[in-house]
Amino acid sequence: MIDWAVYDWAPLAIALVVAIFFADYSLTHLGARLSERVRDRWSVEGSYEMNPAWEGQIDSGRWFGWRVFAVPALLAIALAVVRWLAEVEGYWLVPGFFGLAVGAMLLLQAPVLMVHGANLLSFHDLADPTAVDGGVRYSRWYVYRQAAMLVGSFGLLWLLLWLPSQQLFFLGGAVSCLTFAYRMARLGATARRARMDAGSTDEAPSTDEAPGTIP
Repeated sequence: MIDWAVYDWAPLAIALVVAIFFADYSLTHLGARLSERVRDRWSVEGSYEMNPAWEGQIDSGRWFGWRVFAVPALLAIALAVVRWLAEVEGYWLVPGFFGLAVGAMLLLQAPVLMVHGANLLSFHDLADPTAVDGGVRYSRWYVYRQAAMLVGSFGLLWLLLWLPSQQLFFLGGAVSCLTFAYRMARLGATARRARMDAGSTDEAPSTDEAPGTIP
C-alpha cells in the first residue's frame, strides 16, 4: 500500500519533497525569464509568479535568499518530526499520518510542474516568428481562475483515488490541492473586483477636471 511504502521509505520521500521544491522554484525562474523574450506575444498582468509570497523573489530575478533554503529545510524537519512521532506514539499514527503529510506536499506539485512544462514549451515555440500572429495579454484574475480550475481538478482526482483506496497519501493531496484552488479563486475574485473598480474609476470623469482632460 502507498501509505506503508511512503512510511518505510521516509528518507527518500523527504528528499523527494525537497527536490521537487527546488525544481518548482527553478522552473519558475526559468519560465519568468523566457516569458520576457516573448512578451510581445504572450504576457500576463502583474507577476509571472502566482503565489504572492514569492512574487518579490521571482520578479527581482534573485535566485538565492534565506527563504529559498529555509522553506525546504522546514518542510524536511516537519516531515522528519511526523515520521518520528509515528515511531514513538503508537500504531494509530502509522503509516497514514506520515503518508497524509507527504501526499499534501508532493501531490500539490503535480499540476504545478505540469504547468511549468507547458509554459516552457509554449515560450520555446512562441520564439518562432511563424508560431502565432498578434499577441495576448492575460488579466490577473483570469490566470488565478485558470490556476484554481486546474489545481482543483487534481484535488478532485486525488479525492476520487482516496475513496476506494483509503490511502491517506491521496487524501493529503486532495486537501492541499483543494485548499490551494480555493486560495487562487479568492485571489482571482479580488483581482477581478480591483480591475472592475479601476475601470469604473477610469471611465468616470473627475469632479475637478473636464471630461477628456489629460491629468
